[in-house]
Amino acid sequence: MSYNVLAQDLLEGHPYLYKYHNPGSLKWRTRWSNLFQEICSTLPDIMCLQEVQESHLSEYYSKFEGLGYKGLFKKRTGFRTDGCAIYYQTKKFNLVEYETVEFFQPNVDVLNRDNVAIVAKFNPRSHPKKEFIVATTHLLYNIKRQDVRLAQTQLLLTEIERLSFVKKVGDIDEYLPIIITGDFNSTVDSAVYRFITEGVFKYTHLSARCLDDSNRNCHGNILIPSKLEVTDKCQHAALIQQRNKNQLVSRLDEACLIKLHNSEKCVKKVNTEVVQNPELFCSGTISHLFTFKSVYNHGSLNNQEATTYHDKWLTVDFIFYSGKKVGRKQKDDHGLQLISRYRLPRQNELGNMKIPNNILGSDHLCLMAIFKLVV
Repeated sequence: MSYNVLAQDLLEGHPYLYKYHNPGSLKWRTRWSNLFQEICSTLPDIMCLQEVQESHLSEYYSKFEGLGYKGLFKKRTGFRTDGCAIYYQTKKFNLVEYETVEFFQPNVDVLNRDNVAIVAKFNPRSHPKKEFIVATTHLLYNIKRQDVRLAQTQLLLTEIERLSFVKKVGDIDEYLPIIITGDFNSTVDSAVYRFITEGVFKYTHLSARCLDDSNRNCHGNILIPSKLEVTDKCQHAALIQQRNKNQLVSRLDEACLIKLHNSEKCVKKVNTEVVQNPELFCSGTISHLFTFKSVYNHGSLNNQEATTYHDKWLTVDFIFYSGKKVGRKQKDDHGLQLISRYRLPRQNELGNMKIPNNILGSDHLCLMAIFKLVV
C-alpha cells in the first residue's frame, strides 16, 4: 500500500484548500478512525505512508504494532512536523537494513527543500536469501519547480542504486528487485514520471524550473552540481571506483565516501577526486540503470485515473516496480510479478466529490498492488 494520509498540521495550515468540505470530516479523530478502518480492511504486508505527523506516532500509528507491524519513520528536515513511514508485517518479513534520504543539501539551490525518503531492504522469513527493496518518498509540491522534483528523484534513485546493488559480474551490475512508492507531486506527462519510466531524460534545452518546451531561459547542462559526486547515471561516483577495483565497502565506509549530507549521520567525509572526470556529470541528460513500470495504466488524457484533487482530479501518487526490458517492453522477470492492483476511480466517476469526507480520511486515495516475489 502507498497512502498519503494528510498530516493534520498541514490540513490546519492550509484551511483554504478545504473550505467546501464538511468541517466534521476534517477533525483528526474522525479522519484517523476512517484511515485506520480503511487500512484494517486490507492489512497490507507493507505500508508506505506519506505525511505522517510525528506527534501522532505514539498515540495513533503505534496501534499498527498491535496488528503485527513494525515501523520506520523519517521526519522532513527543517521545521516540518510530518514525514514518511514504512510499516511491515514482522511475521512475514525481516528488515535487513534501511537508509533515510534527505533531499536538502547545503549550498545547493536546486536541493534546498525539506523533502525526504526511506529506502528499505527486506527479505521474506520463508526465503531469507530473496531480498528486495521498498522505497517511499514525498517530493516537493510547488508546481512550478519541476527541476527540484527531478533533482530529488535523481538523488533518490542514486540511493536506491546503492542499496539494491548486489555484485558486479564482468561488466554487468546485478541489482535486487525494487518497488518505489510515494506522492511524487508529478503527473504522468511530467519530467519525473518520464524519467522514471523511460530511464533517460534530456533537460538542457527545456525551460528553467518548469522544464517545459517554452524555450525561455533554457535550463542548461547542470541539474545537480558535480560537487555532490552524483553521476548523470544516478550512481555515487566514488562507489563506482570501488566496484571497478572489486573492493567491498561497508555501509559505514560508503557514508564516508559519498558526498550526500544526512543530518542523522555524523561521519568524516573522505576526500575523493572523481569530480575530475567531467564526463560523469552535468551533461544535460540524466539516466538510470533500471527499468521501472507503473502498477497503474492511468487511463486516457480525457479521463484519467485519479488519486487526489489539484484544481482537478489527477494522479500524482505512484507505485513503480522494476523489471527487465526486452525491446521496448518491460518483462516482469526481475524477481517481481504484478498479480493484481487496487482499482483507482476515473475522473468522471469522482465528479464533485470532496475528500476527506465521512468515509475517506485523507485528501488522497490509497494505492495497492499484489506482487509475487519469484524465488
